[in-house]
Amino acid sequence: MKLSLAVIATAALGVVAPSAAVAQSPGAYRAQLNRHCRAFTPRFKRIEADLKKAADAKDPKLLAYALGQGLALNLKQDAYIARVPVPAPLRARMVPTLRLLRTVDRHSRLALLKGNRGDGQGFRTEVEAINRLVPRLNKRLDGAGLRDCGSNQA
Repeated sequence: MKLSLAVIATAALGVVAPSAAVAQSPGAYRAQLNRHCRAFTPRFKRIEADLKKAADAKDPKLLAYALGQGLALNLKQDAYIARVPVPAPLRARMVPTLRLLRTVDRHSRLALLKGNRGDGQGFRTEVEAINRLVPRLNKRLDGAGLRDCGSNQA
């Protein structure tokens, strides 16, 4: 359960096309990303409830399915975050954060690929890697003023 919550917490990013504003202010950047991430939170909460049901029922297939949904939703949210241009004053803080986000996304894609191929151990290994990275990612997002993309979704 703890592992699945970490996977859901990874979801800090987006689906909608980024703003056309190339040189927006740091406040506008934070507001845009936080608003986008808040829109994803109810979907993550539903997946979290599905994960709890699957864990309570001890149903590994349902658990893997719910984890996969969470990973896919995280990838959508993350894609949005990565596309939004970072204002110059935030670049020093956001560049390492976005690098860590890409690392988490790489593990998410591998987990989905391995899960779809029936490699349960490989899937678990990738999810465990995500679980180790998520606390650092949330801390970085929170530090950048993106709490709705970080710890508020956990």
